[in-house]
Amino acid sequence: MYFVQHGLCVAKEIDPEQPLSDAGRKEVERVAIHLRKAGVAVGRIFHSGKTRARQTAELLAEQVGFDHIDERAGMKPNDDVVEFVATLEDDAMYVGHLPHLAKLVSYLAAGDEAGEVVRFSNGGVVCIGKDDAGYYVEWFVTPALCNV
Repeated sequence: MYFVQHGLCVAKEIDPEQPLSDAGRKEVERVAIHLRKAGVAVGRIFHSGKTRARQTAELLAEQVGFDHIDERAGMKPNDDVVEFVATLEDDAMYVGHLPHLAKLVSYLAAGDEAGEVVRFSNGGVVCIGKDDAGYYVEWFVTPALCNV
């Protein structure tokens, strides 16, 4: 499973919908190209429904060769993590927000949503694996690491 924080967005005062900024779009495109080159493929891509998350999901979908994305309930910034875990699907990418993503990854990997297992960054992607012992962080990539 892949968990992605949306790219940098414009300030609410400039646009209440907070779409991706030009810099945010470029960063997400760099990460998306990096993921494609690394061979990342997913079965489904979900987003929170907020404009910046949907736009981030669309950019990622273009590069990983997936042409359909879906809005998923339970992915807003302050939604309940434990409830959301029950809806997770393997082989999927989830594009959302803080603090939800940080709590979710910490809950999966450490059993404690306050564990701060990963410090997300805008446009960053965390890959979570699962084995007989449970969930673990397989890797984490940020826009700063993706020089295209």
